Amino acid sequence: MHQGFLATIGREQTGWISLQLLIDRFARRDLAVKLDATRDGATQTVLLSAAQVDRLIEELTHARRVMVAPLGRHGQMGETR
Repeated sequence: MHQGFLATIGREQTGWISLQLLIDRFARRDLAVKLDATRDGATQTVLLSAAQVDRLIEELTHARRVMVAPLGRHGQMGETR
């Protein structure tokens, strides 16, 4: 049996993402994050390991920085990677 945190992000017109921290009650497995992405009624599920969650957070943090960065001299937002 699993239990854990559940959060949903998004709007029904554009789709949404649900995140759930899975904790195995019998401690047979490592912690995992279950990611469900839903759009137009179709859902794709992925289980992420701790290393994959770290990478996802790193990439989202980078994307957030680019989104709030001022426009460059060529009219492009953010920095190049």
